[in-house]
Amino acid sequence: MSASRRRLVLLVSIWILSGVLAFTAVRVLPPDYGEDHRGQPPNTTDAGATRAGPAGAAPAVDLAATLVGTRYSRELTFQVTEDVARVGPPPHVADCRQFSAWVQQNGGIATGREPVHVLSMRARRHVDVLIFSVRAIPVAQVSLTAEQGPWVELACRDSGPDPTVLPTADSSRMAQGSNAKPHVLAAGQTLDLPTDLAATYRTEESFPPGASDYYLEVTMEVDGVVESRELRNGASYYRCCGRTTFMGYQSARYEWNLSSSRTLRYCGELRYTGEPPPRTCVTSQR
Repeated sequence: MSASRRRLVLLVSIWILSGVLAFTAVRVLPPDYGEDHRGQPPNTTDAGATRAGPAGAAPAVDLAATLVGTRYSRELTFQVTEDVARVGPPPHVADCRQFSAWVQQNGGIATGREPVHVLSMRARRHVDVLIFSVRAIPVAQVSLTAEQGPWVELACRDSGPDPTVLPTADSSRMAQGSNAKPHVLAAGQTLDLPTDLAATYRTEESFPPGASDYYLEVTMEVDGVVESRELRNGASYYRCCGRTTFMGYQSARYEWNLSSSRTLRYCGELRYTGEPPPRTCVTSQR
C-alpha cells in the first residue's frame, strides 16, 4: 500500500472514531450537564415533571390534599345551582366536612380568589420530608351559564368547631421554596399542613382568573430523593374559584345547619345601588 493511501485510510479512521465519541457523549451526559444548580429548585421538564425516586419503589410517605377554603376568606362557601342548595345533603352527611365533600361531588365551586388546601402526609417509616412547592395545574375552565342556574351561595354549620375556619397567621402556613423546612416523621405519624399555592411555571400567578378544574402538583424531597406527586380530589379534579358577589348584586344564600335538628337559613338575593341593604333571612326546620 502506498504512503498516500495509508494516510487516507488513517484520516478516515480518525474521522469515524471522532463521530462515535461525540455521539456517545451526547447520549450519556444529561442535558443540563455543566450547569450550576446549587441553591436552585429541582430540575423540571416543560410538562413540570420532576426527577423521581427509583421506579416501582413503594412510597415512604402517603400524600393527600383537602380543599378547605380560599385565601382571604374565613369561611368555606360554594357556588352551586339553586336546585342543589335547596334540596340539601342526604341524611348520612352528618357534619360540615362531609358536607363539603358532598357539595364538591355535586359540582360545587369553592368561592373566593385562590384555593387553600390542607396537605396531609402520613409516613410509612421514619422519614425526612421537604416540600419545595405545591402548584395548581388547571385542566379546564368551568363554564357557568344562566340555563344551568340560577347560581347561589351555599354554606354549612354544625354543632362542633367550625372546620372551615382557616388559619390566617403566616406562621401557620407551610413554607415553600427557599424558606421550606424539613419535617421529620416517625413511622405511622400524620402531619396536616395548611398551604398556599406557589406561582405556576409560566406565569407569576398561582391561580388563573375565574373558575377552573385543576389538580395539584407537589414537588418534594423524601430522604434526599426529589420526586413529584399529582394529587386529585378523589376520582375527579378540584374546582375553584366561583363568585357570588358583584357590584350591586349578591346572590341568594343557603346555609345548612347539620346539628341534631337540621335547619336551613335562606337569604334572598340583593340588587342595589350604592351600599348593600340589610339582608332578609328566614330559618326553617328540615
